[in-house]
Amino acid sequence: MTTRLWCGVLTLLVAGASLVAVTPATAQDAHYWTLQYGPRSALLGGAVIGSVDDVSATYYNPGAIALASDLAFAVSTDVFEYAAITLEDGGGEGVDLGTTKSGLRPSMVAGTISRDLFGGSGILAYSALTRSRGTQDLAGIVLLATEDLPPDAGLSDAVGSLEFNGQYNDFWGGLTYAQDLGEHFGLGVTWYGAIRSQRRDQKSSAALVSDEGSGVSEVDNSGGKYTALRTLFKLGASFKAGAVTGGATLTTPSIHISGGGELDVFRSTIGADTTALLAAVQTDLPAEYRSPLSIGAGAAWRIGAARLHGSLEWFDSVDPYVVIQGTEIQAQVPGTETLVLNAVHEQASVTNWGLGLEYALNEKTSGYISFYTDDSNLDDEIERAGLSALPIDIRTVTVGMDFVLRSALITLGVGYGWGSELDQTLTDVLRQEDEDFEATYVYRGIKLLFGFEVGLG
Repeated sequence: MTTRLWCGVLTLLVAGASLVAVTPATAQDAHYWTLQYGPRSALLGGAVIGSVDDVSATYYNPGAIALASDLAFAVSTDVFEYAAITLEDGGGEGVDLGTTKSGLRPSMVAGTISRDLFGGSGILAYSALTRSRGTQDLAGIVLLATEDLPPDAGLSDAVGSLEFNGQYNDFWGGLTYAQDLGEHFGLGVTWYGAIRSQRRDQKSSAALVSDEGSGVSEVDNSGGKYTALRTLFKLGASFKAGAVTGGATLTTPSIHISGGGELDVFRSTIGADTTALLAAVQTDLPAEYRSPLSIGAGAAWRIGAARLHGSLEWFDSVDPYVVIQGTEIQAQVPGTETLVLNAVHEQASVTNWGLGLEYALNEKTSGYISFYTDDSNLDDEIERAGLSALPIDIRTVTVGMDFVLRSALITLGVGYGWGSELDQTLTDVLRQEDEDFEATYVYRGIKLLFGFEVGLG
């Protein structure tokens, strides 16, 4: 078997392993509506842009702060989540790859600082929230015997292994100023400072044995980490008109302030007549992270004891940009090969929407049911750079209730999310001779909500 054919088949295996390693994860970093803030907002699936009535308005609609009737000292929602993501046939037909996670979701702490600014009608508030956070873990081994390999490859055995680990966190902290314009209109703005930190490590290897007994092995390890500081603004307007309330928001694209990171790579190929080695570590590299322009709108309509809530939000696309900018490196063997280390990322435009129904059972107890979409900003053409992971459009239903207990409002609820998506690129790589073969992501998630508002507002 020629060196060219060895390397061609080897590249196929490693390419498949790399695709699997970069994409599936329990992290939902490619989704904008993953997290909800505040007990009532969580029960309504975040469909509260036009109806938020507590201090979580610092995020959902800063203008609503000026008209809110419930400005409790703090808002807290504990959400226990169990999520499972499977890439069916991700390691070849009949070989599923995937992972699960469970634990508490991050939430928000918010409150008012002053309610009598500028003549008594201005409100100053604060908020601190985790906009996104998660881990990405995947490991798998693919074993292929003669009957599973391409018939013309001249191979008796092939083995591929992969491991992908990552972690990310996007923390926002901000100040909100809101001003009413009479009893029925409010305007507000929240200024946020945001810190994004992320790391990833990817390891893959492949080994091939020919019918004649010769072999080739390849190891490909790469990793990186960065921290980036940016700022952005969220503007909001809110109104009340009898049984109807409404509002609109605009979130600016983020403005880069500073950031730094590092990248590393180690690649080695050894065969009967093939040897290659490339290894490098680059530190103190410039880094940035971008979040998009978004525009949201919502309304609510009260009909007797029921109130219907609806919201939608459009997120603009983010053109390809370099998250971590490295420099060109030269391979140790052969000396003619060069590589530029960097991480490029982009995001597609998406629109999410949600509907929620609130029903007052009595003066102290209300029931809720909601549905919302959480579409991924990834597709097969998007540059991912191991940063955003999950291309699944997720749908979630939540049911629950809240009730007054002394000076606190207690919230209880449960939600179920689902979604699936074909990975066309990985399907094409692994399809081989079976034209019906498909590699499909499947997501299932359950969340349990417990929240409270402390009546100190």
